[in-house]
Amino acid sequence: MAYFEDLSAYSYSDVDIIEMDWGWLQFRPGYDRINVGWLDASHAFEEGPTPNWFTDALLDIIAAPRINTMRGYHRCPFCPKRSADPMLSVDHPSGALLLGHTEIRVPSGQGVMFAAPSLIWHYVTAHSYRPPAEFIEAVKQYDHGWTSEPSPWVPQDAQRITFD
Repeated sequence: MAYFEDLSAYSYSDVDIIEMDWGWLQFRPGYDRINVGWLDASHAFEEGPTPNWFTDALLDIIAAPRINTMRGYHRCPFCPKRSADPMLSVDHPSGALLLGHTEIRVPSGQGVMFAAPSLIWHYVTAHSYRPPAEFIEAVKQYDHGWTSEPSPWVPQDAQRITFD
């Protein structure tokens, strides 16, 4: 997986693609995307406790519409490597969630959106990663309706790709 320093500008993809029930929305974001949780074994990261509610709230965000789904997947760079390891999976009330092939977006104030890999949940729960306080607060304030239309986050000229 690519490493990006926490709170640096996101540059992994020029577009955001949101998976919807009917297809995908693809657009160039008009908001600033800020990296959180793009960890790598060769770089130190902040460790420590997170609030009790945090991991459940983060998992609910991962269960929300998927962002930038990739065909391949990333394994955790901190866990022992085994050649036949499947993707990490975690139970959620909506069903099993696969980690390592999608991203999440978390709105944080006017025109700013945090961008994180779905593996962030694993990093927090298995490796004691403590995301920046600004991200933790944004997760607490998360608006599950940010992907609905109309939305100040999704431009009206977003390309709609349907399953038809």
